[in-house]
Amino acid sequence: MMNLTERYLGRIMFAYSVLVLFVLVSLIGFFEVIAQLGRVSGDYTYAKVLLTVLLKLPTYFYELFPIALLIGSLMGLGNLANRGELTILRVTGWSIWRILMALSKTALIMWLLVTLIGEFVAPKSESLAQKIRVEAQNKNLSLGNAQGFWVKDGARYIHIQRVISENELHQVSVYTLKNGQLQSLQVSDKLLYKEARGWTMPNGQTLAMQYVPLPAQLSQLLSQQQTAVSAGQLAISRLQLNRQSVQQQPIALPFMPEDLVKLDIDSRYLSLYDLHNYIQFLQQNELDASAYQADFWRKLSMPVVAFAMWILAFPLLFASQRQVSIGQRIFFGVVIGLAFQLVNMLISNAALVYQLPIGGVAFAPALLLIVFAFWWMRRLP
Repeated sequence: MMNLTERYLGRIMFAYSVLVLFVLVSLIGFFEVIAQLGRVSGDYTYAKVLLTVLLKLPTYFYELFPIALLIGSLMGLGNLANRGELTILRVTGWSIWRILMALSKTALIMWLLVTLIGEFVAPKSESLAQKIRVEAQNKNLSLGNAQGFWVKDGARYIHIQRVISENELHQVSVYTLKNGQLQSLQVSDKLLYKEARGWTMPNGQTLAMQYVPLPAQLSQLLSQQQTAVSAGQLAISRLQLNRQSVQQQPIALPFMPEDLVKLDIDSRYLSLYDLHNYIQFLQQNELDASAYQADFWRKLSMPVVAFAMWILAFPLLFASQRQVSIGQRIFFGVVIGLAFQLVNMLISNAALVYQLPIGGVAFAPALLLIVFAFWWMRRLP
């Protein structure tokens, strides 16, 4: 349980950290509004611009929390140091480690609240913001390149040329193979998703392919004729096609409409649960999941990163006994936070390029920073 002094220190750090967080989020939101204003046209009105930016704020809260906690701690505890209150605490027997442990309780509570926002609120609000913007601008969701995208489902290979919305797909082809040979092909100009029936093919065609062995005498005759024409005739004559038109036929696809929405959202905005499921989906379809694994481990390491940046505030505070202005402390916090985030991003990208262990690389910079901060604090009087 917190005593009176711990609550006082925690309240100071909490107030300054929340203030810094709101200022940073407001600035990012303002610049986002300015960027979106240039895209206003048709149904994408000023009101929808403001709505989409407001829906993106939970994501900004989650991503900016580590640097806000660092700057808020420097400002709040720095004011206490300038007023001599930290010196009084030290004289009365409070060590740096005891102050650190006292404030860690407040930092943990703050992080739990922000994590709930980042895992449960931010992904849904980001998805809704994306949906509102796309629908208002009357644009197609973009998945893959101009040739659409492919999905492997067991012996089936599914090609989708265009995603109109999460409930409507255009120009869909489903190839079914057996023993390396094409057995059937289903093509449809459109697929629709309905809650009761799932994916449905309103109008389409099914081509069933059957390979029929040639009569023995004909095979022997053709094998004696070593010509390109006979080889071509042999290939054509062995294949029989049965064409069938279908209407309102259900078709099983290995994804749901919400999966299509996730595909169009930057993977760093997804929750850990969604990232894990999507990584499994990619691996089952033998697709490259390294970028999503990097985002998964980056999010998983966020508590350690936040703790590393926060703990660095203590040696910075107690190493200097002279008066330092709030502006200087903000400057130090911004420089440290941005430098660490830049180094962390560079190391993560290098891990993808050089195929290094993504999990270890995600935690390594933060753990090194923690070790450095502990070493620095041990050297302080």
